[in-house]
Amino acid sequence: MAARDRYTVALECNNCGQKGALSVSENDYPFMKRLDFSVDEIEGCFSVSGEMMNLGTTSVECGLCGTKVR
Repeated sequence: MAARDRYTVALECNNCGQKGALSVSENDYPFMKRLDFSVDEIEGCFSVSGEMMNLGTTSVECGLCGTKVR
C-alpha cells in the first residue's frame, strides 16, 4: 500500500473575497500511474468538480458568487 501526501491549499475568491481551504491527498510516489488524488475536506462555501487527477484539473467554484477560483 502506498503512503499518501496530505496538504492544504488556501482559497480566496477574487470576486467576493471569501476565504477557505482545501485539504487534499495523493499517493506520494511520482512514478505511480495514478496519483489517486482526492479532496478530503473543503473549508468555506466552495464546491469542487472536474477531473480529480490532480489539483490542476480540479475546478473550484465560490458558492457565494459562482466565480471559478484558482
